[in-house]
Amino acid sequence: MRDFVTCLEFLTRIRFSNRTDWHDDDFSRSVPYFPLVGLVMGVFMGTVNYGLAYVHTPDLMRAVMLILAELVIIGALMYDGYMDTSDGVFSARDRERCLEIMKDSHVGSNAVIALVCLVLLKVAAYTCIAPLNLTHALVGMFVCTRTYMVLYIVNYPYARKTGIGHMFKIYAKPWYSYVAFAICFAILFALGLKYIYCALVTFVLTQFVARFLVNQLGGLTGDTWGFLTECGFVIYLMAAVYIL
Repeated sequence: MRDFVTCLEFLTRIRFSNRTDWHDDDFSRSVPYFPLVGLVMGVFMGTVNYGLAYVHTPDLMRAVMLILAELVIIGALMYDGYMDTSDGVFSARDRERCLEIMKDSHVGSNAVIALVCLVLLKVAAYTCIAPLNLTHALVGMFVCTRTYMVLYIVNYPYARKTGIGHMFKIYAKPWYSYVAFAICFAILFALGLKYIYCALVTFVLTQFVARFLVNQLGGLTGDTWGFLTECGFVIYLMAAVYIL
């Protein structure tokens, strides 16, 4: 339970403790619980969507409220990584300079443009998917994108020698991926085959993006995990627009 709470508190704004004595292995042991935290996120977001649809909220307003709900409860951690990675990778600089830019706290034009595109795509997808289907799709999307984070942590090289991401990576075990994917498949199977198809499309395309980032940076970082997760978010929803 402690490891699950560690994962939940790191990936969301939900707090059950006031811990200050974090250790590297605390983060690593929490990695297999990423799909379950994704389930918590998906159920919350799905419930918000269902409630808004139930009171006949206009589609555009419902989409904006979903974005706000995500920021309030889940937080902007993945957005931060997405923006930092966009600034670095799209700067057209060498590997070391890209990594330096990603650590810089200042926000560049590449990050702003990328964020605007991301939010617009989310809003568009939210308005295009039928409310009931979107409720289920949100559960499937959060579960699979957080599951794929386990793959990025365990199976891809890390580009830095320090950092929060390194604490997840250093003690992570290979079997974490198998556990996470088993949990993910069970949840998606309960939702239905169409949601598994969306997850498969997301998996294939995000692996191409991950390999591109590895070629650019020599490995992945905590920021790139956020970038890949947000890309997976949009890819899953866009796939759902057509598949559902």
